[in-house]
Amino acid sequence: MVSIVVPVLPGECWWGGCVNAAHRMPITEGTQERFSPVGGRENDQFAPLYVSSAGRYLWSERPFDVTAAGGVLTCEGCVDVELGEGFGSLKGAYLAACRRHFPFTGELPAEAFFTRPQYNTWIELGTNQTQEAIVRHAEQIVAHGLPAGILMIDDGWQEDYGVFEFHLRKIPRPQEMIDRLHALGFQVMLWVTPLVGCAGDQFKRVRDRGYLLRDRDGGIAIRSWWNGYSAVLDLTNPEAVAWYHAQLREMMARTHVDGFKFDAGDAYFYQDDDRAFAPMQAREHTRTFNEVGVHYRLNEFRAAWKFGGQPIVARLHDKYHTWDSFGLNTLIPHTVVQGLLGYAYCCPDMVGGGILASFAAGKPLDEELFVRWAQANIYMGMMQMSIAPWRVLSEESAALVIDALKAHAALGDTFLALAKHAAQTGEPIVRHMAYVFPGEGFERCRTQFMLGDRLLVAPVLEKGAQVRRVQLPRGTWRAWNGEVLEGGAAVELPVTIRDVPTFERY
Repeated sequence: MVSIVVPVLPGECWWGGCVNAAHRMPITEGTQERFSPVGGRENDQFAPLYVSSAGRYLWSERPFDVTAAGGVLTCEGCVDVELGEGFGSLKGAYLAACRRHFPFTGELPAEAFFTRPQYNTWIELGTNQTQEAIVRHAEQIVAHGLPAGILMIDDGWQEDYGVFEFHLRKIPRPQEMIDRLHALGFQVMLWVTPLVGCAGDQFKRVRDRGYLLRDRDGGIAIRSWWNGYSAVLDLTNPEAVAWYHAQLREMMARTHVDGFKFDAGDAYFYQDDDRAFAPMQAREHTRTFNEVGVHYRLNEFRAAWKFGGQPIVARLHDKYHTWDSFGLNTLIPHTVVQGLLGYAYCCPDMVGGGILASFAAGKPLDEELFVRWAQANIYMGMMQMSIAPWRVLSEESAALVIDALKAHAALGDTFLALAKHAAQTGEPIVRHMAYVFPGEGFERCRTQFMLGDRLLVAPVLEKGAQVRRVQLPRGTWRAWNGEVLEGGAAVELPVTIRDVPTFERY
């Protein structure tokens, strides 16, 4: 074990490691906590990177833990941890680490991610992923005046995990379904994983070819996950990777599906002592899945490891339908840390939350929360809907959510321009306030963000709020309501359910 100890400077703030822990950041002199790239429910996007407001960064080529206690950061890993210093600010530290360790490729995922909304069938349909229900949902999206965008058909479309055939009792005429969705103007993605059901002919075929991960005793590794127990493809094996690509590409050629949502691949599917074709730590297996999906321009990942700068869409972890318990309160801190770890092409979780149990029959749905969630998404680079607002909300609330979707779509050219800038420079699309305004006291700000360098977004995140308090950086700002304000201080402005406070600087 290799370790270094880094004293936290007075007033210094650190972010990094794990996107899903970002609401517990920044890490400061007073923080008493351990941050690890493996464990718990923190399975999302990770990087072996921490960046600080004092212009410093920590990087390692392998996973490392950070323990904050007593005003120091103790970094422990199996290889050296690099401390970069002298870069002046959070922005300087991030860009220095980016250029040295994960330079951006200049390539983007599909432009439609930035110019059109995304619609996912998971929360709306749950396990009812049938041809009739999918087509009806798409038709209703268009009928309600929303722009057709990317439609993701989620878990339940296939015969079994690892079998790349439509479940014909649910989707009897898949080509007809895909053609209808295309005719409506949608690009279509299918949900896939690196998992294989542990019975049946497909399991036997990939087992006999040596494509499955084995445990430390040499048996097939059968892992528990949210859908039961499955075997795991060994994507360190080039032949297994070639087989997986062949399945995906044959599916695209045969049905004209446009891309894939690559789910799972989290570290808990693996063990450090698994017998892989190329042995590696559990956390690093996630990257092998990323390396498969990056070949498809229409891709989405929730799990990623050390893949900053690559043209993948990184979606936030599923969130609860709550204001302040791993729900709406995490949306901004998680998104800005995605950018600080190099995942610039980031997508928030589905509007209203992505935990299916939050929308179970009989559970109350908070209409105000749903509206505010949609509004908070407007100025983020991507927006994803699932549950149909016209089905679950009042007419007034549904209209506000539809307005938010249309407002987001209208900003498509802005998002695409920022994405192209990111592809060349590494700069995030959604930026931490302290990234754009160093030394102005924004390090602990979790409720505001910058879209690029000119637009400050301060969505309403509290139930029943009639006033929004906003900390304006120095300079002159034009508010969404037409008011011109001088920055350098906090302002309190009245808000209604229709207001999404934004401020553009001169």
